[in-house]
Amino acid sequence: MNLSRHHRWSTIFVVCAILSLNLFACQAQQNGDSAASATPEPTPTFTPEPLGSEGNPVILGLVPAENAPDQAAQAATLAEKLSSAVGFSVNILVVDDYESLLAKMQAGSVHLVFLQPITYITAHQNQLADVALLTNHFGVYYYGAQFLANIDSGFSSYFDPNTNSNTADAATALGQLNGAKPCWADPTSVSGYILPAGILAQNEITVANGATLLSQTGIIRALYIKGICDFGVTFAISGDPRTSSAVINDLPDVRERVMILWQSDPVIPNLNLSYTPALPAEMRSVLTQTFLDLVKSDDGKALLAAAAGDYEIQDMRVVDDSVYDPLRSAVDALGLDVYQALGK
Repeated sequence: MNLSRHHRWSTIFVVCAILSLNLFACQAQQNGDSAASATPEPTPTFTPEPLGSEGNPVILGLVPAENAPDQAAQAATLAEKLSSAVGFSVNILVVDDYESLLAKMQAGSVHLVFLQPITYITAHQNQLADVALLTNHFGVYYYGAQFLANIDSGFSSYFDPNTNSNTADAATALGQLNGAKPCWADPTSVSGYILPAGILAQNEITVANGATLLSQTGIIRALYIKGICDFGVTFAISGDPRTSSAVINDLPDVRERVMILWQSDPVIPNLNLSYTPALPAEMRSVLTQTFLDLVKSDDGKALLAAAAGDYEIQDMRVVDDSVYDPLRSAVDALGLDVYQALGK
């Protein structure tokens, strides 16, 4: 009798357990079906405003020049003029230095910039900038460098001042400088060091350690008085520092005492206007024409010059990157770390 009762309770327990398992399985299947059939909530996406809109303007990047306190304000005025002319919004972004400017260009948050030649070469080789317009500065679009020495130096001149041209190639004219001591300007100066030192390197001419005088007029004075260096280099084509008032007023015979040995071709491009890859081609085209129109008027010239950091601008012309090839070759021959000359 007790065994029979025990058997009945065991049977009841097994049946209940089976029913519980079946119920749990049904509920799990229902929950799974419900989860599978539920429609997920859509993930919100951010759609940026179109480039050139008020909320996403085209940006002119700017590193303030020394001794140009109104540059940012003038650049803002330029941006307003551009906005009115091109039909889309243009604004400015002022940054502290050229490293920061290149970073903004790489991030796509700057779209057009004024760049000096070494800075442009650096930006272009990193695919951050393409030149659009070159400025006419003091009547020329390009300038060069010249090698000078005192008339008593024993060096021969291969430059004819009457025709303003060289009478020999660089290898012939500058070979006499092997082992001579130079006077350089600032080591980041394009005409006072980078180009002439690059030309010497291209022609395998080795000179002694030089004196850095930080001033091209200072180089003329050093050559005039003698004893500091054997030869010196200065800018050329766009002018002649021997005729500057800082020199000729108290050294009236300087052109007779300090002679030009040889002069480079005009291979240093002036300040340019460049676009970054983030700017679409149609916007580039409209902006380029607007700048060309703006520079035709005296007011436009003055505004561009002020926005560029009191950099005198007489005109602008369309160019491509190939105009930098001669300077780029000299830079490569010199082995220059271009990041050490940003801003030049």
